Amino acid sequence: MDNLSLRDGIELAVTAEKLGADFYKTLAKRFKENAEISELFSILAKDEEAHEAQFTALLEKVPAGGKKPKSDQEYQLLTAAAMSEFFTGAEGPMKDIGKIKTRDDAFARAFALEKASLFYYHAMQECLGENEILKAIISAEKSHLVSVMKYLVTGAKMRGLADTW
Repeated sequence: MDNLSLRDGIELAVTAEKLGADFYKTLAKRFKENAEISELFSILAKDEEAHEAQFTALLEKVPAGGKKPKSDQEYQLLTAAAMSEFFTGAEGPMKDIGKIKTRDDAFARAFALEKASLFYYHAMQECLGENEILKAIISAEKSHLVSVMKYLVTGAKMRGLADTW
């Protein structure tokens, strides 16, 4: 993490979205006996795949090389976000996915994943400045976070990312 460039940060985001999609696909299969829960995780997996494509497009716009964030503070924030539980933690949300047995555990892990992703993408925005692709991804991640929390707290059926409380 000592030499993290903006390009590295976006490449890490591409990888994170791939991992997130795989995580949600696994949960969709695990909860296939409950159509509502399986559908929610399938929706989240598809969104993560769309984010991966968006970050890949963004990556093509960032020049190769060792360009660093604009300031030391931005660099430190991006590095801290990259080192968060999602990316490196022994107890991170994707750790021991086979041990997830209950609906509540699955949603708690999904919430932790979305929260860590949102933190990382906000750090990227600090470094990159205004960017429409990143802005759209952050908006979608916020919706994921709220939707997963709503489902976790209320047990309500998720009808899509436009759901409101």
